[in-house]
Amino acid sequence: MKMAQERSDQTLIGCQNYWSSHPQIMELEKFGPRLGIFRDDCAGLYRRLEQGELHYAFCSSISLARNAEFEMALPLGISHTSSNSLAYWGVANSYPALKEIIDARVQTLRELFRAAQMTRTENLKQGAQVLLETLDRLPPLALDTLPMIQFNGGSTSWSALSRLLYKLIFGADAYEMMTRLQSHGPSNLSDDVHLELRSENDALQRRCTYRTTIDLAEVWRTITGLPFVSTILQKTRRCQSQSCRASLAEVTELAQMRMQIEPCTYLPDMLPRNAQQQSIDLCAVWKSLNYRLGADDLRSLLVFLFLAKPLEKKGVEDEAFTLKMLRWQQRGGAMAGMMA
Repeated sequence: MKMAQERSDQTLIGCQNYWSSHPQIMELEKFGPRLGIFRDDCAGLYRRLEQGELHYAFCSSISLARNAEFEMALPLGISHTSSNSLAYWGVANSYPALKEIIDARVQTLRELFRAAQMTRTENLKQGAQVLLETLDRLPPLALDTLPMIQFNGGSTSWSALSRLLYKLIFGADAYEMMTRLQSHGPSNLSDDVHLELRSENDALQRRCTYRTTIDLAEVWRTITGLPFVSTILQKTRRCQSQSCRASLAEVTELAQMRMQIEPCTYLPDMLPRNAQQQSIDLCAVWKSLNYRLGADDLRSLLVFLFLAKPLEKKGVEDEAFTLKMLRWQQRGGAMAGMMA
């Protein structure tokens, strides 16, 4: 018997076991027996929610494009409003000019996104089609060496964003070539990987080991003008539970307010340390996050899912996905208004 059936008196919630979620988890745990909190990584939460072991879970936003049964439960999650080193490409010292090349192309992409009005159009599907047609006409970068990157096949939204940004910046041909190289395993890559994806706790710990990094949430914000939503509260379509929704919204609001004003409230007794045994500045990280999602966050989420879904090997069928996106787009303002 599933856990969610056995503990009908509790609302079971899955939270990502990362520092980015720590303030939220601390507030949720204060509700004691009313809420059962389960910590896990992204893959574990996806599995638990899919199998009915949880009522709600703060899953990776890309999960909405991978599983037709997953739905937004409330406009709650994690939105990244500025650079915070929670996800980045570490640039190899052997390719020092790479960051300048990427920065220049990002500015070009910013203008293309503006022209396609991706942040304002009422028809995201049409806007995405216009954008993709424009990108197809964009001249490829003149590169002496194709930047090598190890695509992470993990379940995080950062993995999906990394693949999407690589394709946008270096072009579809470069993306397809890199995908083919890795289709039979990482051994087909050059020993000299130029871009390494690091995310969440691992990113915070290893940031000091790179001379140059490219913050993925900041790149997304520069291109789209919108914050990146890495996590969102989800439920399955078969879950009819409405319990504790108001409490979840209240707890999230409290955690967001406190981590902006007095983040030291949430610091652990022993601060985490990076690879050089220096204390990690968690307060600075938390001040760059929002747990309550507004209209811009939901718009960003839809844009990301529209663009990232075609890169998924397995996902929601196109027609079902389009209907889901249109429904969320219509509900977006209302859902954000629920938290106002």
